[in-house]
Amino acid sequence: MEEYSEMNGQNDEQNTGGEFGGSYYQHNAMPREKKSGQNSCAGYILVGILCLLVGIAVGSCTTTLAISGIKEAAESVLPGEDKGSGDNDDSGFSFEWHFGEKKPENNRPAKDEEYEEPEKKQYTGREMPVLDGQVPIISDTVNPAPDIVEQTFEGVVGVNSYEKVKDKDELEGYGSGFVLSSEGYIVTNAHVIKGASKVTVTLPDNDKQEIDAEVVGYDSTMDIAVLYIRKDGLKPLALGSAENVRVGDFTIAIGNPSGSELAGTATFGIISATSRNVNIDGHENEYLQTDAAINPGNSGGPLLNMKGEVIGITTAKNIFAGYDEYGNTISAEGLGFAIPIDKAVEVVEELITQGHVARPGMGINVIEITEENAEEYDLHPGILIYSVTKNGPAHKAGLRVDDIVTAYDGINVTTQGDFVDYIKDKRVGDTVSLEIIRGDEEITIDVTLGDINEMGDELVGNRTSSLFD
Repeated sequence: MEEYSEMNGQNDEQNTGGEFGGSYYQHNAMPREKKSGQNSCAGYILVGILCLLVGIAVGSCTTTLAISGIKEAAESVLPGEDKGSGDNDDSGFSFEWHFGEKKPENNRPAKDEEYEEPEKKQYTGREMPVLDGQVPIISDTVNPAPDIVEQTFEGVVGVNSYEKVKDKDELEGYGSGFVLSSEGYIVTNAHVIKGASKVTVTLPDNDKQEIDAEVVGYDSTMDIAVLYIRKDGLKPLALGSAENVRVGDFTIAIGNPSGSELAGTATFGIISATSRNVNIDGHENEYLQTDAAINPGNSGGPLLNMKGEVIGITTAKNIFAGYDEYGNTISAEGLGFAIPIDKAVEVVEELITQGHVARPGMGINVIEITEENAEEYDLHPGILIYSVTKNGPAHKAGLRVDDIVTAYDGINVTTQGDFVDYIKDKRVGDTVSLEIIRGDEEITIDVTLGDINEMGDELVGNRTSSLFD
């Protein structure tokens, strides 16, 4: 079973993760360490009272144990009961959930939630700033790394993400970023800042001072965000190109693993692959692969070539490769991924000049039902609707969890990839006709595509499919 999530700017919290070759991909925004609570005397008193009450009750309840035990046994096998949380996964894959987020419980509402027209967002465009980064001056051509690190260090920043807790902003996570222009624009990963109540930036010359940052825009499909700060004397990095990168080329990654304590950490490696198609959090993109060490907190930092130019934005690493014959996890080392800068700049320009990137989508997570799956689970082959985003296009059109798509615009479903690519090639506002199997019915539903970067973060009924549980 292969899973796909359309995921959007605010809908990533409900994403069910992404699969690629049995590997586990972790975004590297570092969550803030939670402080443990302290026990109070009242807790001990409460436990004492409860124990006393239990002791009194034991004598009176023994006569009903047999009856209640039979009743519970009967309820446990009643058809339609949902005893699990829906989180069990026997596929051998594991999925990463972003910091500060929880998996949706697989609860089943008594009835579908009513669709409510979402508020239309307004965007403000700006002029594209001058990209005025300077290429480092290399004095040692045999080992240019020290010159590169010394001259690019000031252009790498820390990015802090806050969440609102009881009307107060509390630090929830942190990542990295780099200065794009001396005019105040900074690039980082979308997953570092999405959903934040406040975002701040720390500069390498004073990592104790946090500068309030404005989120210009972000695109979760490519996992790119642009921030703006008011600060003179910023040191922008020079942008290169990933077009002519070759396997074996040396690379340097600079970032803030584990936050400000290790700010400006530089790691060295090679390009392991130049165009690796990887599905991370339901989005399949083309990445540079590197063995330069990338750790939590590195997200959004630059990947540099031996000229000191940015050729990629570090975004994820593989932390384990699978399981051995005994079920133990096998650690993976040296598998890091970065967004090629050429594609990133296209998104950055659109975010700055238009305020957002329009991405066509329905607001659904889907799973492919292969012939083998269909036979094993007694289902019809096709595309299973795993979850539906509340107030998204699919919700508005009447799609439901557990619907199975068998055709779209008259095209019979062959693979999930073909279906996803078909939607990606459409435009916001286009209508796609879906042929659906719902229980014993065959119905047709027309869905008008929306902008997935404008959709909310809730699932309809907070529900996901349990057909594969």
